[in-house]
Amino acid sequence: MTIGQELRTVGQGLESLDVEDFDLRCEGDGYFALGIRNDQARSSEVPRFDKVVAGKIIQSLWQNLTGENSSDRKLSDPGADVLRILFTPEGLLQLEAAGITKRNPHAQGIPDSRKLGQILRIVGEGIDAKSGRLIRIRRRRQRISFEYATHAEAHAIEEWKLSELAELWLDASKQRHERANIAEGSPSLFGM
Repeated sequence: MTIGQELRTVGQGLESLDVEDFDLRCEGDGYFALGIRNDQARSSEVPRFDKVVAGKIIQSLWQNLTGENSSDRKLSDPGADVLRILFTPEGLLQLEAAGITKRNPHAQGIPDSRKLGQILRIVGEGIDAKSGRLIRIRRRRQRISFEYATHAEAHAIEEWKLSELAELWLDASKQRHERANIAEGSPSLFGM
């Protein structure tokens, strides 16, 4: 699998666990992630209102005022509320196979670029296009940063807003679709 395919599969795995913010790094032939689940997923497990919930609300308000990010703190010193996930090559193949069986073979159009699997696919395809090697990916709220090395051993770090990355991928998807339609001799669905 290409890096883009592997990262799409990793993203689908993280998404199935309701992971929102995460740190991901290469680990041998696989990937290791520390992830924080979506607040809504965690809060639905414990529907009661108590001192802990009140404390989290106050903490969230304070973080919004000061700009301090709790994900950075939690992931730097992972406790019980941080998921530790290892994606082995065998596990990636199993996740990929499960994803293929879930896909609708008659579905047409462009996949949802807001899904974590597609976001990570965009990152992976960019690294593949540069013949790079992924080092790590970090997502915090609506931003994603990734570090990779090129064949010349140069390190690069890029950071994007998720909305910008999705627009970039949508444009690339439209171009791929147009090329496929030209090759088939059929008119484009996008009217271009």
